[in-house]
Amino acid sequence: MRWPALILLALLAAGCGETSLAPAISPEALRQKAAAYRLEGKQVEAESLLTQAIGLQLVATRDQRATAADLRRELASLRMAADDLARAEQLYLEALGLLEAPPRGTDAAIVNLRTQLAGLYYRQSRLDEAARFYRSVLALEITSLGADHPDALGTLSILGGLELKRGNFNEAEAHFRRQLAGVQKLHGAEKRECAAILDNLAEVLEKAGQAVPAAKLREEAQRIRRKLCDEC
Repeated sequence: MRWPALILLALLAAGCGETSLAPAISPEALRQKAAAYRLEGKQVEAESLLTQAIGLQLVATRDQRATAADLRRELASLRMAADDLARAEQLYLEALGLLEAPPRGTDAAIVNLRTQLAGLYYRQSRLDEAARFYRSVLALEITSLGADHPDALGTLSILGGLELKRGNFNEAEAHFRRQLAGVQKLHGAEKRECAAILDNLAEVLEKAGQAVPAAKLREEAQRIRRKLCDEC
């Protein structure tokens, strides 16, 4: 009787040990449940689950860090929606740090986070920081996609408008002219996209006190629009 009882106790102890070591739920399961809560409009519950998932997610490998960064990005978007910009910024910066740690994450994921941070800073009128992040986004896009890629051209437009808002007219003009050259190369010289950029350039020159060249740019934009209307 003694040995069977000892064996039974050993088996029970082993079983209890395995149960205690097994995680109750994985970070991915928590993430999926959080997504379901978001669809139901249960933001508080979703945030709680994402916070738990972040606490459980490992960060030892590149893939694990990418997952950990995504969890922080998702939680940051909820904090943005709640207008908790300070917490959102902290989460975005943590996510960016995870992705930029060697071995580095994908350029696309880093661009996404840097764009989110730039937009957050713009929303708070922290224009110097917004410009710095948008410049880093542009550099990554040019390196990974090419100078004439639509994403890079779109970032040039954002930077042009941002520098105009900051009163840096030379920089704004340079960004818009680079964008114009890229759009002309990509779509042709007489397209609506070009007319819009010409109007942006005209606004820059007007505010810089160059009324005559600004007027010529607006005339060219109008000519392109008339031509396109005539061809419709």
